[in-house]
Amino acid sequence: MAADPKQSEVVKQINEAFQAAQARLAQLREAVERNTDLARANAKTTVLKDQKERALKELGEVVWRQVQKGRLELPAGFASVLKAVEAAEQAAEAHTRELTDILREGDEVAERLKGGKNATKPQTIVANGGKKR
Repeated sequence: MAADPKQSEVVKQINEAFQAAQARLAQLREAVERNTDLARANAKTTVLKDQKERALKELGEVVWRQVQKGRLELPAGFASVLKAVEAAEQAAEAHTRELTDILREGDEVAERLKGGKNATKPQTIVANGGKKR
């Protein structure tokens, strides 16, 4: 019995489609591997950048403390940076004082509401007979 030519053609097309799908899958696998490698490289770059920023921050804080203690004098070119740090520090201290004042006022109000010295007296109803429903 001879094979049906139509059936042979269909099998041939199926095999070609299967081979094309396998080739496409191999391409996708390679692309995924490349993207994974790039993602790892970017993550490592981010980690290294963060480490550098932390180290620079620590260095700056150590230098600032030494300048404040008078143990280190920086060249005149650093004057604007030192003024900016000093201004930021003063602003933070002022903000802390404001928060402390707000909290203190809140404590005073809470104390009054609890019945401290300046507690408000309960209101008395002068007239009875509101609207009837």
